[in-house]
Amino acid sequence: METTSLNFGEARWFFALATLPILALLFWWAHQRGAKSLQQIVAPRLREQLIGSVSIGRRILRAIIFLAGIALLLATLARPQLGVISTQTTRLGRDVILAVDTSRSMLATDYAPSRLERAKLFGQDLMNLFQGDRLGLIAFAGTAFLQAPLTTDYSAVLNNLKELDTNTIPRGGTDISSAIRAAEEAFGHAEGTFRALVLVSDGEDLEENAVQEAKKAADQGIRIFTVGVGSSTGSLLPILTEEGQQNFVRDSNDKPVISRLDESRLKEIAKVTGGFYSHLSPSTAQEIFQRGILPLTERQGQTFTSRQPVERFEWTLVPAIFLFVVWWLIGERRRRRFDTGRHSRALVLLLLLTSVSVRAQSGLRSYQMGDYQTALKQFEAEAKQYPTEEALFAAGAAAYKLQDYDKALNFFGQSLLGKSGKLRTKARYNMGNTLVRKGEAVASHEQKRAQWKAALQQYDLVLKEDPKYTAAADNKKVVEKMMKDLDRPPPQQQQNQQQNHQQQNQQQQNQQQQNQQQQNQQQQNQQ
Repeated sequence: METTSLNFGEARWFFALATLPILALLFWWAHQRGAKSLQQIVAPRLREQLIGSVSIGRRILRAIIFLAGIALLLATLARPQLGVISTQTTRLGRDVILAVDTSRSMLATDYAPSRLERAKLFGQDLMNLFQGDRLGLIAFAGTAFLQAPLTTDYSAVLNNLKELDTNTIPRGGTDISSAIRAAEEAFGHAEGTFRALVLVSDGEDLEENAVQEAKKAADQGIRIFTVGVGSSTGSLLPILTEEGQQNFVRDSNDKPVISRLDESRLKEIAKVTGGFYSHLSPSTAQEIFQRGILPLTERQGQTFTSRQPVERFEWTLVPAIFLFVVWWLIGERRRRRFDTGRHSRALVLLLLLTSVSVRAQSGLRSYQMGDYQTALKQFEAEAKQYPTEEALFAAGAAAYKLQDYDKALNFFGQSLLGKSGKLRTKARYNMGNTLVRKGEAVASHEQKRAQWKAALQQYDLVLKEDPKYTAAADNKKVVEKMMKDLDRPPPQQQQNQQQNHQQQNQQQQNQQQQNQQQQNQQQQNQQ
């Protein structure tokens, strides 16, 4: 540990110290007003009997102790920090780049709410599985651009992923080869099979030279895993006109364009690099990570030194609690018998509050560092001993990050019983998100529908409590479209239905021709 000067993470709280003189004046005003009131309503011979047992010194001491406790609480909120902890770690991991197609064909709604939104959800699920590996992000359409270079700062990559839309790349079209070239440049020159490109697209490559570029990537030891988004039957591409009306992308003959998934191109790109192709589903992220990323060789990277300030909140919080306990114990009357029972209860309260605060702070620190397993254990221990709504909510959040959705639902559900309306609304919102993820993980359509229906109910309750909760409204629309998409027959079933319909029409036409021939033959025989 290195020694540094005392710092404060939230120094603006010290401005609140300006209220202490005001509080002191209020104490003095209340004392003077009380004395004048006694003089007005109490006879002089009884006044000494009433106030004789009151110690002015004790009253002043209690006021000073109370104000000092407030000052220490404000100092605690200012987050005192002294010293830093330097940790050196040698990174062992892989380099993985996620390339997302942002061309206009990704506006198709055969995967609700759109192919692009589902691709972004897949990217989030995949990022949640990494720990210690470097991640990067590429957006591509008619050309490619490195949105986030290789980094272990997953939150930065995630923020860039969420901001992707069809306007990210100004040049139209779909050039998969440009995405592969951008990945090669981002990876740099190195040897070994520790680099992977996860390419998410509908496969409509207008340049048609992606396979040749993939072979060059394979020569550099880069494996490509492709993820297909869309259906073989295809979908129209909705857009908004300048007048704000909904229309569809049209070709040069003013006919609506139908975008279809080209799996063959994506399969060939993955095959030449030693990777594999996967059609997007709730389990695709796990499949890519387990079968594709984990078998890659880990390389020893550079040594990183992380420096974190040491929080010293207990230096001011514990004395503040102690002063409030003393303030509670000290009375204003002289020769007051000391209440040992009250003193014991105050001491227990002091120890209880201190232990809970330290454990909660430790769990929060683990959560912020991405160590969700440790955070969950700490939050569970606190929730078991002191089941406050905050501890239960925190445990649910850690369980959600670990994809333990049943445990997350249990903790979020228990936190609903608390008194905080704002926290209750957040718990319902997170229950809705958890039910959506739980529904995506099951194979049965009935089970999916049941989980998503329950999620919609939670979002409705959130919007009832807070109509301005835009995140709940947006997620509700996404789930409603997912349920509509679930009711559609699979692409292969649609093809079979179309083929059966065509066969029936052909049979009817053949039957009509046979009947017409028979009638003509009968007329000739009669003549």
